[in-house]
Amino acid sequence: MNCAMTSESNSRNKFYSTSVISMRLSFLYSLIALSLLVTSFTFAQIKVPPHEGRWVHDEAHVLSPSAVAQLEQILKAERDSTSNQIAILIVPSLEGEDIEGLGIRVAEEWKAGSKENDNGVIFIIAIQERKMRIEVGQGLEGVLTDALSSRINRNEVAPYFRQGNYDAGVTAGTMAIIQAIKGTYKGDGPARRSKRGGKSPLTTIIIIIIIIVIMSRRKGGGGGGYWAAGPLLGGGFGGSSSSWDSGSDYGGGGSFGGGGSSDSW
Repeated sequence: MNCAMTSESNSRNKFYSTSVISMRLSFLYSLIALSLLVTSFTFAQIKVPPHEGRWVHDEAHVLSPSAVAQLEQILKAERDSTSNQIAILIVPSLEGEDIEGLGIRVAEEWKAGSKENDNGVIFIIAIQERKMRIEVGQGLEGVLTDALSSRINRNEVAPYFRQGNYDAGVTAGTMAIIQAIKGTYKGDGPARRSKRGGKSPLTTIIIIIIIIVIMSRRKGGGGGGYWAAGPLLGGGFGGSSSSWDSGSDYGGGGSFGGGGSSDSW
């Protein structure tokens, strides 16, 4: 009888050991799959152009030189009179990336707005996908609300973009953003619900991962920063941390919390 009990006990222990090993392997495979997903997504991201003291970045080459010069003057006048920092980025394509994710990365790289007031705004336009986003700094979310941002995109910018008139559309959107911050913009028609909350769970997870990667790079210094989850995934993500010069005419250290609106035309 003792032999039977011993045999049964050994069988039970063997079963438990096998189950534990199976669970651990399953967990490890999941981490490896997530690591590969994050790595592939990171390398597929659009490269954010360096700010270099320019506030209008037309990477798609859809604006005329005169429109770029006029916009730079408008934005400089706004900075000089209010300290609000508004930047414009136009890309030919998102290349599969979510425009909200791109907005977060641009905000982290350019740091529009002052550190004290978080008064930055980034106007992002993706030509191929026909999408645009107004990314609002935390200090301006009370005046440049999600609803107002959506209204500006739909009522001021989209009609010109549908005609292929990017000069007029970007200028109209920029002026409306400035007016909204001042409290003088009214617009016409009801604001459609912002797409801020319309992302899939996978997109939300990816955006969170992007934020973690960016923050770890900033804390890690030049060249050797590792993602906080690196040890779990068996490695980290290298690369130099982005920097900004507070003495230059850009990047005051403003923070962004995801406020704004993404819309199409």
